[in-house]
Amino acid sequence: MKKIPFIPILIILVIVLGYFFINFTSLYNSFSPKIDYKTQAKTCDLHKGSCEISLGKGQKISLEIFPKNIPLMKTLRFKITSTKELKNLPTLKIYATNMFMGEFKLKFKKIKDKIYQAKVILPTCSVGGMKWNADIKVSSLGARFQF
Repeated sequence: MKKIPFIPILIILVIVLGYFFINFTSLYNSFSPKIDYKTQAKTCDLHKGSCEISLGKGQKISLEIFPKNIPLMKTLRFKITSTKELKNLPTLKIYATNMFMGEFKLKFKKIKDKIYQAKVILPTCSVGGMKWNADIKVSSLGARFQF
């Protein structure tokens, strides 16, 4: 009678169970540096104009989206203006809050002093009424804009 190797089967079982029961996104995020995101004022509407968030220490970031009606499946241009020159180009993470529509991570390009731009095409949803967040990370500070 041939013996079944116990250790390799146990290792395979742990890997398979880990795949189904471990939330790897949460695990990955737990190793990422924590960022305290400041949110725009509730009265600010990116469909009407730019919104500004104060990050502290005299640092303010404003975001403006073009075109103003923010159409899906068309190129959107995100423009940020900062009160201070940014040493590293900021990153933009866009994601829907009421349904998973993917996560879009973009690097801004400097177009003038203290003015940066990024472009993206966001997907559409047959349900409609999507609520989006645009997170801008500036070193260990963050600004969260909602539209």
